Amino acid sequence: MTPDPHPPAPSPALVRDLRRRLGDAAVITDPDRLLVYEADGLPHYRRRPSAVVLPLDTDETAWAVERLHGAGVPVVPRGAGTGLSGGALAGPGAVMVGTARMRRILALEPANRRARVQAGVLNADLSRAAAPHGLHYAPDPSSQTACTLGGNVAENSGGPHCLKYGVTRRYVRGLTVVGAGGRVAELGGDAGPGAPDLVGLFVGSEGCFGLATEIEVGLVPVSEGVRTLLAAFARLEEAGAAVTAIIASGLLPAALEILDRATITAVEESVFAAGYPRAAAAVLVVEFDGPDSALDDEADRAEGLCREHGATEVRRARDPDARAQLWKGRKKAFGAMGRLAPDMVVQDATVPRSRLPEVLGRIEAIARAHDLHVANVFHAGDGNLHPNILFDRRDPAWVARVEVASREIMEVCVEAGGTITGEHGVGLDKRPYMALVHGPAELDAMARVRRVFDPQGLWNPGKVLPDGAEGPPWRRDAPPRRAGVRPEAAPRTLEELAATLAEASERGWRVDPLGDTPGWADLELDCRRWGDVERYEPADLTVTAGAAMPLSTLATQTARSGQWWPVDGPGLEGATVGQVVLGAPESAVAARLGGVRDLVLGLALVTGDGRVLRLGGGVVKNVAGFDLVRLVVGSRGALGVLATVTLRLHPRAAVDRSWVLQAPRPEALMGPALEAAALDWPPVAVELGWDDLGATLAVRGMGSAAEVAELRHRLGRVLPAAREADAADGALVRAGLRAPAVGAPGRAPLAGPAGAGDELLARGRTQADEAGAPFAGWLAVDRGRGWVALPGGAGPDPGAGLDDAVAREWAAGLKESFDPAGILPPGPFPAGEPTP
Repeated sequence: MTPDPHPPAPSPALVRDLRRRLGDAAVITDPDRLLVYEADGLPHYRRRPSAVVLPLDTDETAWAVERLHGAGVPVVPRGAGTGLSGGALAGPGAVMVGTARMRRILALEPANRRARVQAGVLNADLSRAAAPHGLHYAPDPSSQTACTLGGNVAENSGGPHCLKYGVTRRYVRGLTVVGAGGRVAELGGDAGPGAPDLVGLFVGSEGCFGLATEIEVGLVPVSEGVRTLLAAFARLEEAGAAVTAIIASGLLPAALEILDRATITAVEESVFAAGYPRAAAAVLVVEFDGPDSALDDEADRAEGLCREHGATEVRRARDPDARAQLWKGRKKAFGAMGRLAPDMVVQDATVPRSRLPEVLGRIEAIARAHDLHVANVFHAGDGNLHPNILFDRRDPAWVARVEVASREIMEVCVEAGGTITGEHGVGLDKRPYMALVHGPAELDAMARVRRVFDPQGLWNPGKVLPDGAEGPPWRRDAPPRRAGVRPEAAPRTLEELAATLAEASERGWRVDPLGDTPGWADLELDCRRWGDVERYEPADLTVTAGAAMPLSTLATQTARSGQWWPVDGPGLEGATVGQVVLGAPESAVAARLGGVRDLVLGLALVTGDGRVLRLGGGVVKNVAGFDLVRLVVGSRGALGVLATVTLRLHPRAAVDRSWVLQAPRPEALMGPALEAAALDWPPVAVELGWDDLGATLAVRGMGSAAEVAELRHRLGRVLPAAREADAADGALVRAGLRAPAVGAPGRAPLAGPAGAGDELLARGRTQADEAGAPFAGWLAVDRGRGWVALPGGAGPDPGAGLDDAVAREWAAGLKESFDPAGILPPGPFPAGEPTP
């Protein structure tokens, strides 16, 4: 539904009701106090809300939203207001619902490496609370001392150390969400395989789907050692080239950050002076973390690469104080910009790393052409640029030049294969640029998804999607056949595939994209032609491949460049890339390297009614709109037929070793497995497999020779009797321990917190006993995910893991928005449950 352009403000009677329930201090209507809320961290836009409501918890939030939506009043969620896209601004008549009073850490579980917090908890406060347990929350936006976890969820925030550790979405395990009309939904949590990824879709939705009031997140161990370097360059392009060389070498720093001359000058002339060399055109901050004994070699290699690419000076922090000093200028750079101009537009775009030098040069040329001052400070390791345009908004001509230059910068980044926002979001600011990265079909798909969560258009209206993208509601009937294009059982192009599905939808012919729903298909599709590498960029660690490409072929081709797609688990032998993406099987290395959903950057999908959607992109950080890629991954063909996929690769490790223990029963190995997983420098994988003949534990370490040697030393204390296996022997061991789960005719999922291994084994043994089957299965111990083998059945039932009624309704609506005629199998979506 298109939002009402003139919605009603809350009536005096409604304001009185809100105060009666929430208290006078929780409802702000005084014009002077509302001034605080008329802008976020991007002061270029100012819009004053009609009122601000500050509930204490989920119940109060749900009650307030029910009352506001019932009166037709739009609601704008707001955290700390540190966002940089104008996303937390209220339009006409809207009420802002803030999380500032929701500041409780509800649960901290060190053994399970997770926490549950209210949405108003500060990012840095969670890490401080976890620090006594040797843990921290990895995503670290530059505003982490002020920004909230709820705001991070809304924006899918990144930060300097997300190069190695990933962005917010990777760490969110579960959400309590207040949706349209005040309905409350529980998403994620310990639900096992079989549920659509509603958590992944909600993260980064910018308050357009609802408001998260409680968040369950994963924590990671604090690194034992850190090495921080500062390299100075005479040219900005040389710093960009050094970044590309470091990544291409196989090194994976925790952070790679660049500041240009304008930023250096601003920092050094401010109270945040960090001692950066003023004569440099750019400085590069490089940081490694991990086992202390393994870091000097990595730092030496990075220093050498910086010098090879023109570094005039390289400094190393010798103690924590020196490290803090090197970071001080980067962390406080935005604050220092106030010395240069009264106003600043913080741009945010991501480009492939290999294009950094070229793009930086073109941005400099744009600034010169429009007589503007641009200061660059950015996350260079993942190509996430922040060209900051300095100006004075009191000068209309100056403002006009800024607007023209901003669009030209976005166009340059998109032309280079990038996107318009890597971490700040679209909000109000980037709406005009959405059409640069998304076509009408993709914008329409996002609008359909938004209507599933917000049918009345009352959540944060006027944000993310550009005007005109909120097209008419979708119909259950399919679009007409495309004239002149004949349906093909073996389509060679996207157009032929789209025509085939459009006719199937019109005629009611069922199609099974994965071929794993017996008796479903009326029309068999042969997509084996979609099996080639379309584009491979080793320097950027990305590859675009046809969905029909065998995983083994992809592994062979990327291995030639010393790279791999780090997905490794049971049942992948003989699988294609598309089968893995649509199935999203559990990966044994996911705890350290990310799961399947974290490693898919973009894809081309043909929906059930024949629409071609090119979703996502080819860069690591991309928050330009709602993350429909995350929804498609693991959908098991319920949303469309996959044609191509763009994947994030990793460098292959120099050393790959496994440590193996065997016992008659899996329970005998669970204690050592949990101890190995709990190491402060954890292994890459901890796998346990078993059947009626015995159990095998394999603990895998990957990295440099020094890293693996350090892991060997630590494992010696918890697995003293383990046998060490090289890469080839380890692969055979893993194949054997995975066999019980792979060979079973059916698999029941086991899922729980990472420290609940004993409980999961007990649950699995009970299931096997009840089924009268031998007790056999597989478990990724460090993730608390796996299966127990049972007779019969091919996998989870539709809607498994969606116990929440509101979540089931949303999932059914999402399925219908991609497949109106229902010609595709239900996959993980509730079967036969139409949208209310």
